Amino acid sequence: MSSSTFTVAAAALLAAMISGCARTSTPAPAPPRPVKVEAIGSGTALLTESFIGTVRARQRSELGFESSGRISAILVDVGDRVRSGQVLARLDEAPALRRLEKAEADRVAAAAALTERATQLRQNESLAKDGIVSPVTLESAQTQHRIAHSQLQAAEAALALARRDLTLSRITAPFDGVIVARNVQPYSDISAGLPVFQIEAGQALEVVAMLPEAVAARMSPGQSARAAVSQSGQVGAALPLKLERISSRNDSGSLVQAIFRIDGAAPTLRSGAMVSLELPGVANRGVSVPAAALLLDAAPGRGKVFVLEQSQLVERSVQLGAGLLPDGRIPVISGLKVGDHVVVAGAAFLSEGQAAVAHASTTLLHGAQP
Repeated sequence: MSSSTFTVAAAALLAAMISGCARTSTPAPAPPRPVKVEAIGSGTALLTESFIGTVRARQRSELGFESSGRISAILVDVGDRVRSGQVLARLDEAPALRRLEKAEADRVAAAAALTERATQLRQNESLAKDGIVSPVTLESAQTQHRIAHSQLQAAEAALALARRDLTLSRITAPFDGVIVARNVQPYSDISAGLPVFQIEAGQALEVVAMLPEAVAARMSPGQSARAAVSQSGQVGAALPLKLERISSRNDSGSLVQAIFRIDGAAPTLRSGAMVSLELPGVANRGVSVPAAALLLDAAPGRGKVFVLEQSQLVERSVQLGAGLLPDGRIPVISGLKVGDHVVVAGAAFLSEGQAAVAHASTTLLHGAQP
């Protein structure tokens, strides 16, 4: 092969190689990105707020001894039904009986002393009329009579207290009801005032809850609510409630006690059960978006959101309202209209003009519409 022929063949091969390297394949377009969207609606959205409430009996009492001593007998136990006036427990009555005997003896002695002083006073009054005793002696007799009368009154008061102490060495039921708790054992020493039993009456129940001050401030007696009861791991039917009383005092600095009456019978509920208390919240009037949908702007009160339009993301500037709505939503004054589909998650990872498609979520995440 001649050198010229070799040169031509090499040039042709080199041109083919250069042409092959210059030819590039066109990349496939990226698939639309699934995004979570929320449609802007019109009207007023009714929001609810949930709190924990405790069921309790409307008529209930803690029973204990007014004086200290040793328990000699406990006559009822948890679950027993009792009648009003029935004896439930007794202290050792021996100390109370000894005090009663002493009080009776003191009263007899005071009565005898008063009788003696009264006789002496009559004698001195008779002698004073004849001028036999001086006025000073008569006045002394009168004073002694008054002292004896006061001592008798004190002895009678002590006797009444001793009888009362003997009576209070027994616990009696204040009303018909059921014993729901017993806190001590027989033959144990107990201090005055410590609860021995807890008693509840009837099927009338109520729900008590500690509410934040901001919630309590907008509530008034007679307002309706609901309580969702959990039974066997499942939420049962909601019970209708009505606010009956609300405290005027703050507990722990920011909580207010509210008591709700259960409207209707609730035979399956027990006192002490926990319920989910649902209260009407602040109505969401106007347009609002979840906080996760916003990209904050440098200008105060401004922000940006992404709107899904014709399978593309469009960045939209919005003016924000003041404050924070329930459920972490932020009011929007302008920039959005009814029917806009706003992206409510992952806004920081999106870009203008990006192809996207609405993602149908199977769970109720923040900002999702059921």
